[in-house]
Amino acid sequence: MPDDELEECIRLFVASEVGVAASRITSAIDVIDDLRMYGDDVCDLVERFSEEFQVDVSAYRWYHHTGPEGCNPLWLIFKPWWARKTHVPIHLSDLVASARQHQWTIAYPENERED
Repeated sequence: MPDDELEECIRLFVASEVGVAASRITSAIDVIDDLRMYGDDVCDLVERFSEEFQVDVSAYRWYHHTGPEGCNPLWLIFKPWWARKTHVPIHLSDLVASARQHQWTIAYPENERED
């Protein structure tokens, strides 16, 4: 599939998943922050993206993109472990690169790995 066609397919996929007009989704948009996705919605999007475009997402690290669902009042006093991680955006161009390679291509800070 040509690059332009693949990008448009992924743009339409994201627009459908998030419920926004495809025209709002540019190559540089941070799918998570700019489209206001949180918690399980982010994980669900990545999972469906993986299935739709046959992408191995075993390298995906949810805690660099979002936090868990819900809120714990103690988080107001004690910052949870996942909130201390560097935010890594997911751009449309990242999704296109991942679909092309059938591998999650987003790089994460090595010193923030959770094993």
